[in-house]
Amino acid sequence: MSVLLHAISDGALADPPCGLRGSALEFIPAGSVGVWASPVELDAGSRDDAFDHHRVVEQLCARQPCLPIRFGTRAADADSARTLISSRQDELASALARIGRRRELAVTLLWLDATTRPGRGHAVTSAPGRAFLERKRAGYAADEERRVAAESLARRLEAGLAADQADVRHAYCPSAQVALSTAILAPAGEADAMKERVVRVASALGGVRAVVSGPWPPYTFASAT
Repeated sequence: MSVLLHAISDGALADPPCGLRGSALEFIPAGSVGVWASPVELDAGSRDDAFDHHRVVEQLCARQPCLPIRFGTRAADADSARTLISSRQDELASALARIGRRRELAVTLLWLDATTRPGRGHAVTSAPGRAFLERKRAGYAADEERRVAAESLARRLEAGLAADQADVRHAYCPSAQVALSTAILAPAGEADAMKERVVRVASALGGVRAVVSGPWPPYTFASAT
């Protein structure tokens, strides 16, 4: 039977949570680390399965340092999972030591008016062929203006939080409505207090509306997995 992988940790728990779909959660040791897995057949996981995976990861991260694994990562069996993890155990152990029991906060900055954000409203009055090229140039210029504005917002957010750059990940202008999507790694035990600071700083930024969520397991920062 195949196994669905949930999280990397450095040891088993005496009383682990139940696994996906109520299965018995299994810790598969692989040298200095190991992986929590559910023995289930999962050809195409459902939305409920994704939520249940997140529940397992949340409960594990609440009890011990973990590197969460994105939903849908599978291995053919326990031995295959062990081989997969043991071949990277030093890298994973290093990432686990850095992340520890820290949590992730998500910040989304939405343009207040997407129709009037930087770069919109360029008039084109030329002949059709030239108009097309001018629209293309205007579009590139608009994209660049939006990115510059988003980068400025990111710098102001970091400065307001006095955050270590290694603990912040930005996605600039990921959609027409979103100026910035940011993940912040909060110190262990300080996620709720840091969330309050993030809300204050992000809400003071002009031209955008801030949405702050979390704390979550540090999916964005568990890049080694």
